[in-house]
Amino acid sequence: MKGDVSKAPATAIAIATYIVMGGFFTQSGVILDAAAAYFHTPIPETATLFSYLTGGNLIGLIVCLFVFNVLSIRRVLFVAYVALFAGVALLDVTRALPVGALAIGLCGFGAGVGLSAGAVIIAKTYALRSRAVAFLGTDCTFSLSGYVFPAFAANAIALGWMWQSGYIAVAGVAALLLVAAVFVRFPATGRAAGAAQPAVERIAPARAARVAVALFALGLGLYLCGQGAFLIWAPQDLETIFGLPAVGAAPVVGAFWGPSIFGLVTAALLVTRIPPRWVVIGAATLAVASLLACTLAPDAHAFFTATFAFGFTSTCLFKLMISIGSEQIAGAPPQLVTFLLLSASIGGTIAPAISAGIVNVHGPHAGIVMALVCYCGTLAAAVAALAVERAARRPARTSGSASECIGRVS
Repeated sequence: MKGDVSKAPATAIAIATYIVMGGFFTQSGVILDAAAAYFHTPIPETATLFSYLTGGNLIGLIVCLFVFNVLSIRRVLFVAYVALFAGVALLDVTRALPVGALAIGLCGFGAGVGLSAGAVIIAKTYALRSRAVAFLGTDCTFSLSGYVFPAFAANAIALGWMWQSGYIAVAGVAALLLVAAVFVRFPATGRAAGAAQPAVERIAPARAARVAVALFALGLGLYLCGQGAFLIWAPQDLETIFGLPAVGAAPVVGAFWGPSIFGLVTAALLVTRIPPRWVVIGAATLAVASLLACTLAPDAHAFFTATFAFGFTSTCLFKLMISIGSEQIAGAPPQLVTFLLLSASIGGTIAPAISAGIVNVHGPHAGIVMALVCYCGTLAAAVAALAVERAARRPARTSGSASECIGRVS
């Protein structure tokens, strides 16, 4: 990395982009009832509103496949958060659901573009295990955001404030981020910068690398699809199955995000001693087990306990899979990092709409079962990707050893 890049301040900006993203994407289950009352629409219909949030994020990530070749990271951040501010302002003044969908789509677009910029900063600033630890650090702040902002939104609604209060608070964080970005030097992201990266991270032949990347992309999509289904429908499941009031069910979102902070810290410590690939498999297995416990929970207390375990074990998967996936191609070009984020976003985009359709037919508990199925798919995709990677590296190591021996003989 060039010496004129402000490493620590740039990393702080990258972390802040995850706070903004977490603030917007973790409030859905908490504000759903209040938003439905505000728009005078049924809850399943209102839940599809959040597909526009993730849809806007999806569009933003598609744009980011190209934008870093022509714009600097600082300019990308300004484009992102100006769109986000416009979306929040529009959401505050409309009572029409279609206009609200457009507004929340702008919020998702801005948050997604900003998140992509943050991920590119991390990928360009760190490598290998350091990159995995840095990505896990950003997810710690995402999880902290997922604990703070839903709690703030729930209390604001209980106090009779507008349901958009949580979104307004997150927009304030984005405003502070933009002010700080004026004074920070960021890594270069153009074609020349990408080409100049040393080829020390390529760990598999090109064809195997593409297959591994595709499998990690599939796993990431299933991961966010399952997580989205759980966070949207867990409060509704507690209300319907166990008879909890809305105020008693809403904290389940915090019960997921709160322990996830400690899980991410634990994972960050583990990857300094254990290969990140083993941490991925272990975390995915435990996530499936804890979700299975949620689906079979006999009472609300058991459901909350399993949710604590689910949050603790699962959230490290997102950034570890992105980190390992970005190692498949030398230099971790912005397009690769953005593609992995885009794949995850597709899963998050379809989660509200698909889960709403399933819940309409089978009830809120079906949303939890859907999350379990998705996480089983994530585990299978991760195992397959690592198997492909390992198989591709084996002949490369053999070939390297043979060449080394010949060199010694010569």
